[in-house]
Amino acid sequence: MVKNVGMIGDSIAHGYYDEENLGYFVRLAQKILSYHVGEYVFNNMSQSGDNIADAVNRVNFEVLSRHFDLILVNIGINDLRRRKDSNLQLDFSEGCRIMYWNKLLDILALTKAKVVVLDLTPVIEERYSEQASLIRYNSDVERYNEIIKEICNQRNIAFFSRYDLWKNRQLKELYKDATHPNAKGHQIMADEIYDYLTANCLI
Repeated sequence: MVKNVGMIGDSIAHGYYDEENLGYFVRLAQKILSYHVGEYVFNNMSQSGDNIADAVNRVNFEVLSRHFDLILVNIGINDLRRRKDSNLQLDFSEGCRIMYWNKLLDILALTKAKVVVLDLTPVIEERYSEQASLIRYNSDVERYNEIIKEICNQRNIAFFSRYDLWKNRQLKELYKDATHPNAKGHQIMADEIYDYLTANCLI
């Protein structure tokens, strides 16, 4: 029986700024199918600009109407936008983000699919231009990853942590801008996710 793999995320999960117009989810699909010909189909439901509240609405309409065997979730970087002064409030308070994450995972639990949540990767803070009205900080990314991981642990949901590995890489060679991977970065992400899924017997 063919298995269905879904993806919920934002522009990074959608594949923006991959010069080869693939993105890591398509690259992951290609790699899986190279070893499991005809055994899987793939649905990327990610949308550029989505935040955790958008993801909750999206799963209600796009996930519950389909049968999924595995769902990957990579959302949250758009919840961490600040004005230039990092002391100002985030777009989403911590309590609000926690509430929406629990709503998202409650809905996904209805699907009976296996769920893997991917953490957020680092940003290159110095690449935000002086003209940019919004900026993201790695201190916020690190804290948010801790929150998401704790929620997943409480629910016994798989959480794939990559931040520590990525923060020690030469991100300027792997990113197109401050946040989005280039083709090389997307390929590395795909390879790492494939290795994680196979190591944990998820594919």
